[in-house]
Amino acid sequence: MKYLDTNVIIYAVENHPKYGTKCRRILEDIEAEKLEVCCSILVLVEVISALVKINKILKGRGARELNIRKNIDAVLSLPIRWIEVSPMLIRRASEYEYPVSGVDYVHLASMELNGVEEVISADKELDKVVWAKRIDPLKYG
Repeated sequence: MKYLDTNVIIYAVENHPKYGTKCRRILEDIEAEKLEVCCSILVLVEVISALVKINKILKGRGARELNIRKNIDAVLSLPIRWIEVSPMLIRRASEYEYPVSGVDYVHLASMELNGVEEVISADKELDKVVWAKRIDPLKYG
């Protein structure tokens, strides 16, 4: 079991020039049940937030906007083990003193409380957490 970070989903959706192809492959492997992942419900919140920002940029360019509902439905259709954000999880996250963002504290607590030590993420900041092994999407598979 690996933890799936938000950026993998977003890079796949937006067809990121560096990470897009690899991130789509990761999602395809999850869909085909070749890769078992979990992630916090917070990931869904972050995905919606990122898609809204992307749509503002697309609208400003006069480009076709993304269908947020369709993308969320696609994510929810994947066989992902969703981790609820509970008061206990937030309390554990509040005890950390890692040199990463507060949002990452919630992801790390989700991992720790579920016995997950590997995270698939393009976020190099997670390399600062000694117990969490980051798998860069470019090095996946």
